[in-house]
Amino acid sequence: MLNDYRLLLKEASIIEKSHFNYTNILDYRDTTIIGTVLEYTSFLREVGKKKYSNSTKLFIVNSPRVYVACNLFKDLLGSKNTYIFSSPKAALHHLGLHNTELKNFLEIN
Repeated sequence: MLNDYRLLLKEASIIEKSHFNYTNILDYRDTTIIGTVLEYTSFLREVGKKKYSNSTKLFIVNSPRVYVACNLFKDLLGSKNTYIFSSPKAALHHLGLHNTELKNFLEIN
């Protein structure tokens, strides 16, 4: 999982360089975290603030464990532009996009 996440952060950083207002919507509903809190916090410290993409990130979660992981991400990297929501509707409302086709796409399940 951490290698996948490392690749995701790298890709987000590349996209952010060409799109100034890029917003990540990370849908982690029904995901499972593999690993310990210690492994995850070590990974976040490895990523560090310098490698971290500054783009806005909206996490959609429905699991307490994933919620904690997203909060650790936010806190350890000192992100002021990371938000955690329990539904696509809430995340899109935050962006002012609650009446769009994107809402239908994200609420597939």
